[in-house]
Amino acid sequence: MLVVEGRVYLQGRLEPAAVGVEDGKIVAIRKELRGEPLYRFSDALVLPGGIDVHVHLREPGMTHKDDFASGTESAAMGGVTTVVDMPNTKPPASTREALQEKLRIAARSANVDFGLYGGPATAAAAESMREATAFKAYLAESTNAPPVPDDATLAAILLAVGRSGRYLSAHCEDPRLFRPGPAKGLEGHHLARPPESERSAIERLARLRGDARVHVAHVTTADAARARPPGATAEVTPHHLLLDTGSGLGAKAKVNPPVRPPGEREALWRTLLDGGIDLLASDHAPHTLEEKSERFEDAPAGVPGVATTLPLLIRYVRRQVLPLERFVAMFSGNPAALLRANKGEIAVGRDADLVVVDPRRIEPVTARRCRYKCGWTPFEGMEGTFPLATFVRGELVAQEGELVAERVGRMITSTEG
Repeated sequence: MLVVEGRVYLQGRLEPAAVGVEDGKIVAIRKELRGEPLYRFSDALVLPGGIDVHVHLREPGMTHKDDFASGTESAAMGGVTTVVDMPNTKPPASTREALQEKLRIAARSANVDFGLYGGPATAAAAESMREATAFKAYLAESTNAPPVPDDATLAAILLAVGRSGRYLSAHCEDPRLFRPGPAKGLEGHHLARPPESERSAIERLARLRGDARVHVAHVTTADAARARPPGATAEVTPHHLLLDTGSGLGAKAKVNPPVRPPGEREALWRTLLDGGIDLLASDHAPHTLEEKSERFEDAPAGVPGVATTLPLLIRYVRRQVLPLERFVAMFSGNPAALLRANKGEIAVGRDADLVVVDPRRIEPVTARRCRYKCGWTPFEGMEGTFPLATFVRGELVAQEGELVAERVGRMITSTEG
C-alpha cells in the first residue's frame, strides 16, 4: 500500500493524517499508516488534485503550440490531475470519427487523466458521440470555432445532450451585439465584444436549454454569473480574475470573451467570494509568441494557463483573501461533480488524485517552470506557489518541478449512467 502523509484536507479541514492507496484508489485515511512507498510531507498541505474542465491542448493539427504530452505535463506541474480538452482542433472533434482519433492520441500521450468534449454541429452528431465526456457549443465565433448557426440547431443539440445525461459547456457571446471594426487594444477588444453580449447569449442558452445540464464557460463579469439559468454551473478563469484592460500586455492578454476593466474584474472577485461562481478553469489556449506578436487585431485570442491556476490562487489563500474551502471546491470538488467523476475529494473509495503544496514556498511564475511548449505565460514574474508533488491515481507524476512518470493518464468515466 502506498502512503502519503501530511496535513490532509478532509471534509473542509486540514488534519495531520496518512492516506493509503491501492490500485489507484484511496483505501484508508488514518493518523498513521504503514506502507511502501511512504511519502512524508510534514506540514505541507495534501489537497485533492485539480480538475480543469476547459483546456485546448491543440492536438491534432496545431501541435507547434501544444499537444497532449506537453499540455498534460504542464497540468501536472500546476497540480492539475484531470483535464477536459475542447473540440476546436484541426480537424475539429465534430464527428464521432474525429473524436475517436483524438481519444487514440490522448490515450498514448497523456500524463494526467483526461476527458474530451465533442463539438457537434447537429443533434445527430451529438447522439453519435458516445465517447464524449461532455459537449461544447460556441454561440459566437472564436479561434477555429464556428458558432452554432441558429436557435433551432442549438435547441436540437441541447435536446440530444439532455438525453445523453452529459452536459453542454457554452461559450456565451452574442455576435449581434459586437461592435464593427477591428479592435486596436485591450480596451477596444472589451468594447467590441461587450459584457452585454455575454449576458444576451446566456439568456439565449437559458431559453433553449430544456432539460439539458448546461455549464457557462469563462464568465467575465458579475452580471454574467448572475444571469446563468437556475441549476446551471459557471466557471471563471484566472486571467479574468487577475488581468484587466489596464494590464499593459497588449495581444498577450487578448482572449475571447475579453478581459474587462478593473472595476469589472474586482466585482468578479466579489462574486466568486460570495459563492456566485462554481468552478475555476484555465481556458488554457496557447499560441506561439510569434503569433501573439502580430498586430493586435490580427493576433489570435487565447493564453496558456493550465499550470498556473493553483500556483497563483493559492497565494490568495495564504493571504486569507480566498478561503481554502472555497478554493478546493472550485478547483476540485465542483468540477468532479459536474463531470460525475470519482474524483475531487480525499475520501475512501475515491481516485487517489492528490496535490501537495506548501503555501510558504514562493517563486516567480515563468514559462519554463510551467513547461509550456508555446514558451510564454501572461503571468511571467508574478508570485506563485507550485506543488511539491502531484499524484494521479496514487502514482507520483511530478515532484519539485520535474515529471517523474510519463503517459499514466486515462480517459475518465462517469459514476452515473
